[in-house]
Amino acid sequence: PLPSSQQSSSVLPVRRSTTPVRRNAAPGREASTMASGEDRISALPEGILLHVLRLLPAEEVVRTSFLARRWRGVWRSVPTLLFTEAKGWGSADRFAQFVGHLLHLRCGGDGPPLDSCDFDFDSDGFMLLPANQRRASNWLWKALPRVRALRLRLRIPEDPGASPLSDMHLFSQHLTRLELVGVGFYDTVVDFTGCPALVELSMDTCDVFVKQLLSPSLKHLRITRCYAHDNYRILISLPNLVSLELIEWGQGRIPLLGSLPSLARAVVVLKESCADQCSQGRFDSCGADDDMCDSCYYYYGDPERGPQYDCNNCIFLKGLSEARDLELSANSDVVVFNRDLKWCPTFTKLKTLLLNDWCLAADHNALICFLQHSPILEKLTLQLSKGPPYVTEAEGIYKPLGQSVASNCLKIVEIKCENVDNKVHKILKILATYGIHLEQISVQQTSGIPGSGCFNFVCTGFSEN
Repeated sequence: PLPSSQQSSSVLPVRRSTTPVRRNAAPGREASTMASGEDRISALPEGILLHVLRLLPAEEVVRTSFLARRWRGVWRSVPTLLFTEAKGWGSADRFAQFVGHLLHLRCGGDGPPLDSCDFDFDSDGFMLLPANQRRASNWLWKALPRVRALRLRLRIPEDPGASPLSDMHLFSQHLTRLELVGVGFYDTVVDFTGCPALVELSMDTCDVFVKQLLSPSLKHLRITRCYAHDNYRILISLPNLVSLELIEWGQGRIPLLGSLPSLARAVVVLKESCADQCSQGRFDSCGADDDMCDSCYYYYGDPERGPQYDCNNCIFLKGLSEARDLELSANSDVVVFNRDLKWCPTFTKLKTLLLNDWCLAADHNALICFLQHSPILEKLTLQLSKGPPYVTEAEGIYKPLGQSVASNCLKIVEIKCENVDNKVHKILKILATYGIHLEQISVQQTSGIPGSGCFNFVCTGFSEN
């Protein structure tokens, strides 16, 4: 079944004439052909037709079979399937019948695998009904064995058991890329060992209430604005992971990073919603057991609740120590970074590093730690926000070594800021103290006013006052 022309305005017009136009047709004949309304699109090579059709929703692709005899079998060769909202079908049952029947035709045989399959059910209320949630689970099982790239976009259900992937262990020999939006994971383990070709996983605004993520083949992991549990962490230990992005952790504890021996690039951006920060704004523990905030108590007060940080394989910064390119942005009081400084992990492969204001807390403690434990660092970027410098106190964290920067490889230091203020001057003094020549440092100042541009400075000296 397909939506009727009365139900949907996207029905393509039917053209009866199918006479192709010759490539060497005379200009006069070509003009005549255009005037007569002949179907010139049908004369295009099949490769071009397929390229056009792969951009359309599945129902419009199938609907082209009514255009002319030339189009009748083309839809069967389109290497993509895109299923969007049920609006325009008259009822959700008609839409579900179409999706199920088309998946049976395209994924039920022994034909070549599909390039991609896209389920986008976020724009209407289709997935709010339990019957449709069960249907979606069946559709995923049908598509998985035959698709290389799968994208699933939903709304996170109020009932955790209603998520199509809530209790699934995926199996596919062809799946290489998986993109999930608004999907909930509520099992103990997210296990992708049944997908040996999977190399790219992206999760956006998902519930990830699990304790472990497993995949022997995954190379690229992006987790954006996701939600985790407040009382335990996800252990990420992926032997072949090349790039890791943790962007704006929405809520809960950030993951523990185990062994990531292949890691080349990591980007971590933690915002104020992250549970791993002291509510008192402290760099380390905010007081005695009875006075600790909940976040600090999780680390320092009750060892049964804490993440067992004395296990060297589970230190967050140590998990990033194999990276060549690293970006770490967070609030200054994000505890998970600060505690790791006590273990002083060495970044033996790190060549480019970007830090924001959090590294300035406790007298630039984190910045000094990175400088003294990155022996081949070539480029350092400090991205500073507008505001006063951090002056929080700290005990028991990294103690700077009484020596200059160990690396002779550092060639470029960039300081990006809105104003060249006392905070910038203090950084210059710290960098000079630890062996960085002022000629290596450039300051990029932006006024913060859109369209006003920016100014670059090369440091030649600074005042001691």
